[in-house]
Amino acid sequence: MADSSAGPPASKRPRILHHPWPPGEAAACEEAVRRALREGAVMTYPTETAYALGGNALAPGVADAVFRLKGRTRDKALLLLIGGREDVERLTREVAPAAEALMTRCWPGPLTLVFHAAPGLAPQLAGRRGTVALRWSSHPCTEALLGLGGVPLIGTSANPSGGPNPFSLTGVLASFPGGIELAVDAGPIAPGPPSTLLDTTMVPFRLLRRGVISREALEEAAGMEIEVPSS
Repeated sequence: MADSSAGPPASKRPRILHHPWPPGEAAACEEAVRRALREGAVMTYPTETAYALGGNALAPGVADAVFRLKGRTRDKALLLLIGGREDVERLTREVAPAAEALMTRCWPGPLTLVFHAAPGLAPQLAGRRGTVALRWSSHPCTEALLGLGGVPLIGTSANPSGGPNPFSLTGVLASFPGGIELAVDAGPIAPGPPSTLLDTTMVPFRLLRRGVISREALEEAAGMEIEVPSS
């Protein structure tokens, strides 16, 4: 279980599972994932853009442990990976029609959308602005984990804050020799840009981070102009 107390984690290699599950090992691998999610273990797993650091977003202590491992300031809320549109309804307070259009056109895929967080969502997930960042990942491994747990996953990149995105499990473990309890290795990911990050809580929507999906594609899908901050 994640320990959010201060101090560096011990250098201990995580248990490593391989996805797709090896022949004859699917049941054991799936049970290991369910247990890790149930017990609030810190995990790493691939997404379509990079390896992520996280675990069960609703388990006590996981978000705190991720903040500590990454050295990330708490004014930056953690991205959550979800398994479908029903999770949006559970985790958000309202969704603009243009955001609905973006979800229809771009999900599953490398688009992270910021919404008003649902009342009662833990502050370490909602952040100071009371918003939550969600992405429905298209990576088959992430989809498998979400299906097994039935809970959203923390999906922040598995790197020290400000560092380069990790595209392999080897890179993740080089950055974090301790603190990760379960790793799912699906092989290297082709290096590329991160997911596009778009704030849908204001009008016009604001582009917070450029990524795989261009501003032009977003504007076409949303049917509106997208604001790009000058700085």
